Amino acid sequence: RYHFACKRLHQIFTARITAEPLYELKMGFSLHAHLCAEHAAALRKRIGEMREPPLGLDAVPDPNLEIFFDEILGAPTTEELLLGLYEKAVPALKAALEQHLRDTNPLADHPTVRVCRFALLELGDILAFGAQSLAALVDAPCRQRLADWLSLLDDCLAAVGGLDGTQTPRSEERRVGKECRSR
Repeated sequence: RYHFACKRLHQIFTARITAEPLYELKMGFSLHAHLCAEHAAALRKRIGEMREPPLGLDAVPDPNLEIFFDEILGAPTTEELLLGLYEKAVPALKAALEQHLRDTNPLADHPTVRVCRFALLELGDILAFGAQSLAALVDAPCRQRLADWLSLLDDCLAAVGGLDGTQTPRSEERRVGKECRSR
């Protein structure tokens, strides 16, 4: 799931560079796409070290995660994109990696710990940039207008037990068609 998240974040950042009118965001998206690509490659390499071939890395881990990232990719405004990336997706990836570090044996799985720690360092930088961007571009009325969409993103993550899948997923009765509710 970490690999999938890094790949999708790379895709989203890259896809939105040309359409973004603010130069500073273009530059930030470019850097963040590069960092996500590097971490996706590092995760793929590490998984390949643990099992050969690294089965399943090209498969979508859960349809709700696909919806989650597709919604962010299709965000029609810069404000929605920023909220989806810097308040939902990147924090979810950061929380998942932090949970992994809490759950794993740092001695027995030190190579994975190193990959996670390095990713967390750069995710912190990405989130700092995101926080500044959100403070400058997203106001309270905008957040209120986008509350339903942000709730949809939360529902998608909750439906799979968080990005890492360690939380209890929402029960099937609360899902629509076994996937998070759609707009």
